Amino acid sequence: MTKSELRNLYSQQMLVEAVVEPSLSSDGWIVEFRHARGGLVPLTDGNGIEQCFGDVDMATENALEVGFHQVRIVDA
Repeated sequence: MTKSELRNLYSQQMLVEAVVEPSLSSDGWIVEFRHARGGLVPLTDGNGIEQCFGDVDMATENALEVGFHQVRIVDA
C-alpha cells in the first residue's frame, strides 16, 4: 500500500504497529505495518512494488510519516 493509503488505515485505527526490517530480496530496509485483523501490510510505491530504503533511518522516517510515534526495528 502507498503511504497515503496507509495513513488512511492508520487514521481508522486499522494499523497497530510499524516494523522496519532488512529486505530479503535486496540490500536495504523495508517498512511493514501490522494490520488490526492480522498480517503485515508493506509500504509500496504507486505500482505496488515494495519500497526498499538504503538505510534504517530513512525507512524509520517513512514509517513515522504514516502516523506512528514509534517503530519496531528488527535486525537480521
